[in-house]
Amino acid sequence: MRKLVAEFIGTAALVVGGPGTAAATGVIAKSSGVEFSMAQLGVISFAFMMVIIAMIYAIGHISGCHINPAVTVALAAAKKFPWSQVPGYLAAQFVGGIAGAFAIWGILGQGGVDAGLGVLSYEPGNTGHALFAELIGTFLLVFVVFGTAVDGRATPGWYGLAIASIVFAVITVVGPVTGAALNPARYIGPMIAIVALNGQTPLWEQVPVYFVATFAAGLLAAATYTYLGAVKPTNPEPAPTSPSADDRVTVTS
Repeated sequence: MRKLVAEFIGTAALVVGGPGTAAATGVIAKSSGVEFSMAQLGVISFAFMMVIIAMIYAIGHISGCHINPAVTVALAAAKKFPWSQVPGYLAAQFVGGIAGAFAIWGILGQGGVDAGLGVLSYEPGNTGHALFAELIGTFLLVFVVFGTAVDGRATPGWYGLAIASIVFAVITVVGPVTGAALNPARYIGPMIAIVALNGQTPLWEQVPVYFVATFAAGLLAAATYTYLGAVKPTNPEPAPTSPSADDRVTVTS
């Protein structure tokens, strides 16, 4: 239960810090008349980066700080996380995403709802580019997770900055196309909240694209790193009877 509560808090914090910054940017833009540009996108990307760093080091030692269903499923598929815990983690993450979206409303009020609560969408008719953008972006995220937080041979202590940095970089490129979800819980949470708050009607028909792209990318990244990271020892030794400290998984989205 402690792990599930940690995942709930971590995912909620991610949504407050990321989509919340996007909504706040919309509120400021409406009052000031400033057009959205790379400057605003950079601030939003930086907010995601910082909240991810904070959550990794705050709850990573408790739950692993997945805070992303695509990461959890990818770890389970790679046998780095027990399938028995996947349903609980996913439930905590999705509920956390919804709670975080309602928290944005609690902070910004109706202005946040009018600004969209961080709801994402892509231009109708641009499905192919949207699918590819989310696929590549999520792939890079999960690949870095495996390479820095999961692989015990990685330089210790840097996974938090590495994972958050790739999120920052990906959002600046993918953001103009899809908003850069990279995370099913981050994506669906604001959509559910804005409907409950009588805001704009989300484009529900786009949900399959975001979900298929993110989950598929996670599995693809897990398979790719499993292949690249595999090392055959010259003098194989018997497998240990229990996992070592180096096998600890601390990851996020």
